[in-house]
Parts: sequence; C-alpha cells; structure tokens
Amino acid sequence: MAKMSKERQAAILQILEFLQNGGDLETAKKMFKQSFDKVDVAEITEAERQLIAKGLDPREIQYLCNVHVDLFKGNIDEPKENPEFETPGHPVHTFKMENVVIKSLINDALLPDLKRWEDGDDKALGRMRQELKDLSQLKKHYSRKETSMFPIMTRHGITAPPKVMWGVDDEILALIKQANELVNVENPDQSKLDDLVKNLAHEVLEMIIKEEDIMLPMIGEVASAEEWGNVKKEEEQFGYTLIQKPLNWQPKLLKQATGDIALNNLASLVVNFTEGSLNIEQMRAIVDILPMELTFVDKNDKVVFFGGSEHIFSHSKNALGNDVYTCHPQEVIGKVKAIMTAFHEGKKDEFEFSFRKDNKNLIWVRYLAVRNSESEYLGCLEVVQNLTNFEKNFNSGNQN
Repeated sequence: MAKMSKERQAAILQILEFLQNGGDLETAKKMFKQSFDKVDVAEITEAERQLIAKGLDPREIQYLCNVHVDLFKGNIDEPKENPEFETPGHPVHTFKMENVVIKSLINDALLPDLKRWEDGDDKALGRMRQELKDLSQLKKHYSRKETSMFPIMTRHGITAPPKVMWGVDDEILALIKQANELVNVENPDQSKLDDLVKNLAHEVLEMIIKEEDIMLPMIGEVASAEEWGNVKKEEEQFGYTLIQKPLNWQPKLLKQATGDIALNNLASLVVNFTEGSLNIEQMRAIVDILPMELTFVDKNDKVVFFGGSEHIFSHSKNALGNDVYTCHPQEVIGKVKAIMTAFHEGKKDEFEFSFRKDNKNLIWVRYLAVRNSESEYLGCLEVVQNLTNFEKNFNSGNQN
C-alpha cells in the first residue's frame, strides 16, 4: 500500500470529521481541493479506521459512506491492477462480470420500465416484478464478498471497509425485499414504489463503485494466490448473481516444502481419550464425517478450525486466524461478545438456540466452552445441526 504522510492523513481525517459533524458536501469538496490533487484508496480507508478507533460506531459510517464516495469520486489514484484479474474464471473477473449485468439490469431495464409504468404502460409493471425478483439474487454476490473476501482484508489489517460495507449490503438487501413486496401487491402505490426503486438503484450502483474502486484494489494489493484460490473454491456454496457458472481457474501456488511432521508421518500417532484411543488418521476421518458443522474458536477468540460434513452456514478458509467478531455483521456482534465473555469468565459453559432457516429447515446451534482438566478455558466449540429429517421422522412415528 502507498505510504501515507501524517499531514495528508490528518487533512483527510479533518474533512471526514467535518462531514460527520453535519458539514455540507460542497464545502468538504473545496477543503479537499485545497489540500489534494489525488488520494490513495488506503488513505481514505485509514481515515475511516481512525474515526472508528475514536469511538464512531461503524453503523454511523454507513450513512456517510455514499457521501465519502461523492467526495472522492474522480480523485482516487488508479491502482495498478494485476493482469490475472482479467482472466475469465478469476474471482475478480467473475465479481466484475456480475456487476456489469447488475448495472445493465438497473439502467437498461428496471429504471426505464419504472418510467414507462408511470407513463401508463401497464405491461411494464409485470416486467418490473421480474426485474426486482432478479435483483434479489444480489444476495449471492454480497454473501460471497462478505464471507470469502472480507476475511482477507481483516487478516491483513484492513478492518474499517468490511465493517462499513457489510452494514450497507444489509440495508440494500432490505430495500430490495421491500420493493419486491410492494411491486407484487395488486395495485402498487406509484409514489412509494418510485421512491423505493430509485433509492435502491442508487444504493446498488454506489456499492458497485465502492467495490471496484476501493475494495478490490485494496484486496488486490495484499491477497495471496492461496487466498484467491480459497475464494474460487468457495464460490459455488453461494452461487452466482445473474451469470452462468464461470470458467475454471487455478491459482499459481508456490510449492510448499514438506517437513518431517507432515500428517502422513503422524498418521499412526495415538491419542488416548477417557474411553479408548484413536490414531491421527482415524480422528481426522471421524471428524470429517460427523453429521454436523463444527467451528472452533481458540482462547484468544480466533477462528482456528472448521469441520464436520454438514454445510449449514457459509464460511471461508480465509477467515482462519481472524477474530470471531469479524465473521459476523455488526448487529449480532454484541451477542457473540456476550457468549465469549461468559465463557472466559467461567459464568457459563453452554448456550443453545434453534431456528428455522429460510422458514424450512430446523437448525440447532450449540456453543460449548472447552476446558482442560484444570478448568482452564481453551476455546469455544460451535456445533450446528440440521434436525429437519429427525423432526419429520419423529412426527411421522418412523424411528428407522
């Protein structure tokens, strides 16, 4: 990343604080032009990080996010892009292809049909219903970004943009849901639908600017081939937004040296348990087929392990080593911290809850405090199970 002088950083922070305290955009632009010609993406995000460090709730930055984009639009240094990003099948190429289709859906279909409907073309309403339904697929695009790409930024110390963008993503998806509900009533309120569609269209298009001008360049400067390979491997658990499955792509990984303690050399090592023993090979095979999803968070609240054969919640290998709090949206971090605090302080050893995922599957989630024989806290084991088939068999009286 570009080296940032303290003077430049202080000047950017002063402008952002001016906006935060209610200052107007035009004055902020004049302040910017007096001090800068161009700014680096890293300088903007570092200033936002300092605002958060000073106590500003990341959710408050969400409301300033578009203002920041307007302030710096056209004044951000163009990063030197990795030519591999233009390779069909590369996660960045796929991400940008989705954005091309999303922009076209909004600019060439949804907004023109909104205008036609308001001008009396009743058939345009039917097209808008399909277009808004298509736009709801944006969730796949955002989920892949949040689950597989944000952890790369967090791992490399870029913490402010993921916190802010995740919250904005949720707001956009909420707007799309509201628009779908309103457009599908028998006689939609034209004024309300107009405001809603134009608002969500603006937010989606602004997010594309943030993704391509800020997020992707920042990840591109720090991500390894292995991390991009993880993003690629994990794509299919989310699906793709309005595009076909892209071409295969393999990262050019450096050959890793294998030492004397490779797993194959430890396969026969035996671990004794309270009742019986298993060798390493047996333990690994058993954990991999357990009919549940496992996540282990160590005593320092770092995510260190995913296991089990079930895939109920989306997760990424890129999250390994990151704080567990960075793997969740802002609105649930307080609950996660409460669980971890209770485990650390020894006040609780278990939390559990169940819910219906997508109003269908019955999901049971348990958080278990893991302690050694001296009662020292080792970490938290999250166990997630899909009980839908058990529920069906139980209700039907089928015990087989």
